[in-house]
Amino acid sequence: MWRFLFIAFLIAHGGVHLAMWLSPTKPDAPFTATHSWLVGDQRGLAVVLAVLAATLLVVSGVSLWTAGSWWRFVAVAGLAISFLVMIVFFHPWFIPIQIINAGLIIALLWLDWPSQALVGA
Repeated sequence: MWRFLFIAFLIAHGGVHLAMWLSPTKPDAPFTATHSWLVGDQRGLAVVLAVLAATLLVVSGVSLWTAGSWWRFVAVAGLAISFLVMIVFFHPWFIPIQIINAGLIIALLWLDWPSQALVGA
């Protein structure tokens, strides 16, 4: 059960990145996800980083599904890029997912969570 939930989370997290940065901006949106406080309006950079993060997160979920031993490394890389894109294109609404990204990176790298016994890989 936990394995399925973690796989679903990784794939859904990648999907949210695609939905957020590939969707056209609506004129009445509360903020523009492709506007950076650091580099200005850089839709191309935002899309490239979001697609890279999404790809790595989905690949890590599929790898975990197929019991690949390298899913953890790929998940950390995807989460790190997700963290980076949300810093470069920061909006206060991103704070909760930044906390989740940071917590998962720490859990995967240093706490060895989820354990191999829990997720089967």
